[in-house]
Amino acid sequence: MRKENLFVRESRLKNQSGFALVMVMTTVLILELICFFLAQTRGVQTNAAFNRIQKLKARYLAEAGLAHGLWRLENNPDWRVQMADIPLGDGSYTVSFSEDTLGRKIVIDSQAGVGGAKSSARRTVHWLVIQPPYTSDTKEADTYIKEGEPDTVFDDKSDLLLDSEEGGGKRCRTLARFNFSKCSLPSDAKIVSSFFSMYLYQIPKEGFIPDIYRIHRIIQDWLPHETTWKERNKNLHLAWSAPGGAFDPSYEDSKIFTALGWQRWRTTNLVRFWLKYPAQNYGLILETDIRAGNNEYKFRSSSYSDNPTLRPKLVIYYLDSRRP
Repeated sequence: MRKENLFVRESRLKNQSGFALVMVMTTVLILELICFFLAQTRGVQTNAAFNRIQKLKARYLAEAGLAHGLWRLENNPDWRVQMADIPLGDGSYTVSFSEDTLGRKIVIDSQAGVGGAKSSARRTVHWLVIQPPYTSDTKEADTYIKEGEPDTVFDDKSDLLLDSEEGGGKRCRTLARFNFSKCSLPSDAKIVSSFFSMYLYQIPKEGFIPDIYRIHRIIQDWLPHETTWKERNKNLHLAWSAPGGAFDPSYEDSKIFTALGWQRWRTTNLVRFWLKYPAQNYGLILETDIRAGNNEYKFRSSSYSDNPTLRPKLVIYYLDSRRP
């Protein structure tokens, strides 16, 4: 009887041990399956996060391409050369330009890629040309002033003169001003670049030393039809703070004339200043150092009627927040 009870107890223990083993194995299997699915889920999440990062990188690369394109146009509005596969970080971008002359706009397209992620961006640069005729508008005109004739007004001439010759009072400076209230420039326009241009049709005789003409912002109000070397308003006897015009000594750009035709000075910072402080838009002046010799340059003025397209002009390139 005792042997039988012992046998029964041993059988029960074996059955319990076998059941426990099965439970442990089942639990381990379930845990392994849970770990497997967690690993798979984590891997999917990791891949998704990685892809999002790559797409974000590609997006910022495309924006960097746009910034590069705008920088090119800021320094040279004639730039139309494609910039292909520019490396940056672990990706690259390609920038292309297309021009609509009738619509007066330049479209910048930027395509970027990082790994398998791609992104693109586009921005349109608009431009306008301010090229006024000779009028009685006191806020819009051009003229020149001459040291040798300090009381003479030259605003109605078809020429604008620049001269650096010392002695005999032949030194000449050119002044110009543009009225922004007449143009279609949006009030919130972001200026990309701007250039002032004059058409040079006569240069000094051979043997002259080329001059470097600088462009400055005029800092005193002046009446174009009453401006002389000595006075900014001859009628009211208002003198310049210094003979030859009052201007900011710092200059934005300079130019050496090497051939006839259009001569261009960058005026980006000047235009930005005038738009920010319209009451201080007194225009610009061109000047150079005094030199010996015959150094007279002749340009077409706003009074030139034979070909109005050769009058001085201000071209402004800008971004318009109202348009893409």
